[in-house]
Amino acid sequence: MYFVVPILIFLTSVFFGFHIAYYLYLWYVSSKPWRLKTKEFFPSVTIIISAHNEEKTIFLKLLNLSKVNYPKEKMEIILVDDGSTDATIQQTLTFSHQYPELNLKIISDGKRRGKAGALNLGLTYSNHDIIIVSDADTFWSPDILKKALPFLSDPSVGAINGRQMLLNPRKTLLTQTEETYLNFTYDIIKLGESKMHSTILFHGLFSAYKKEFLSQFNPENDDSGTALDIVQKGARTIYVPEAKCYELPPATWRGKIKTKLRRASQLVGIYVRVLKLLLKGRLLLPKKIAIPEIFIYLISPTIFVALGFVLGLFFIANLNLLLFATIVFVFLLTLMPKFRLFLVEAIQDYCILLLALFNYILGRRSPVWETLVDSRTLINEELLKNKGLI
Repeated sequence: MYFVVPILIFLTSVFFGFHIAYYLYLWYVSSKPWRLKTKEFFPSVTIIISAHNEEKTIFLKLLNLSKVNYPKEKMEIILVDDGSTDATIQQTLTFSHQYPELNLKIISDGKRRGKAGALNLGLTYSNHDIIIVSDADTFWSPDILKKALPFLSDPSVGAINGRQMLLNPRKTLLTQTEETYLNFTYDIIKLGESKMHSTILFHGLFSAYKKEFLSQFNPENDDSGTALDIVQKGARTIYVPEAKCYELPPATWRGKIKTKLRRASQLVGIYVRVLKLLLKGRLLLPKKIAIPEIFIYLISPTIFVALGFVLGLFFIANLNLLLFATIVFVFLLTLMPKFRLFLVEAIQDYCILLLALFNYILGRRSPVWETLVDSRTLINEELLKNKGLI
């Protein structure tokens, strides 16, 4: 077993050394000022919402949009019903009759297209040069457009993405671990990449695009795939911390893992595409962003498994060290709750990422986007009022 120690040292150095060095670099970059030329910007906008079986949330979603502090005559809202079999359309019509001041269009032909297909259908009906996308179960802060849109006034910026927030961040261990992940991802990774050039880690809560760079929403990789498409057209895609948007995470671990697996499968596909573009010399995303992300999403999951295997061999051969390490580990977890939350989320995310990578190699498609009924039932008027969202 003499070979275990050098292998363990090598894997530990590569895995932790790379992540720590990259995150420290991004933390440093994220503290730097923006290199953008922004100004007050109040364009007319088209807001597209794709909805599939959202009868429990769609009225509240539209009510939230009606409270956004932005000239209503400059807002066009297009709701694309993606083959709903519930009362989504009826709820939307009810809202439209009660709030006729909103310019709301409903598009429905009964077909199930999936998110990207529904958004592309909505795009064909849009009348404005700024296209904004929002999921049907997410809610915006009232000042989101006034704070976010000025970033699109810079000629180099083609798309922006908002700050994902939780409506119930401290309620359960599930939400606490998710909040820890979001704080780390947004405050360091996405902001640092954006200030360097671009982040392609987009989500569907709030994304705004210049129509000149948006020929279609990427049918394979949704939000992040669309961001990469825009970067490949020569524009920047950035994260705007001031643009706060809220959602409820899945109410069960099963729902959370299912959601994260779909997201991980999308990201694996995206970074395989990034790698191919890089090898062909056609990638416009800076290498100082692309190469670390390729390592994180495509290489580090296998190192993570190898590290766990070698670590197991090491402790089997050194049971006294295993006992000592266990005591120290439990002690740290007890004294450092934030470390405990981060560790739970990190281990879970790497296991999910490894499964997504395995599925990609086997040619399995990513899970289909589905409405998570468990979390929808927890969204109510009182919760949104307490957050000042309606």
